Amino acid sequence: MTDRFSAWYEDLEPAILIKVEDFHILGYREIKTSHIWAFLTEEKWKNNPAPALHERINDVMQMKIGQLMQFIMTTAEQESNNHVSQAENTLLPNMED
Repeated sequence: MTDRFSAWYEDLEPAILIKVEDFHILGYREIKTSHIWAFLTEEKWKNNPAPALHERINDVMQMKIGQLMQFIMTTAEQESNNHVSQAENTLLPNMED
């Protein structure tokens, strides 16, 4: 889905960098531009794939750290569950033998 939005990144990069700096000032030094971009493209714009430029900028500037942290934690948990499932599938004995 992020490919669909990639053309917007250049226009939004200044606002995203400002938001990253805001979060760093609040003590969330682990936040990166990639976290914000993933939240916007995979969560915020999931059901509104064509917001106007002013709406996109507003989405960046109004983003709350709680929203972003919940997204990051949920994404990490889903990835962890996927890795566990894949590992379990490779470790299961082949029952056809």
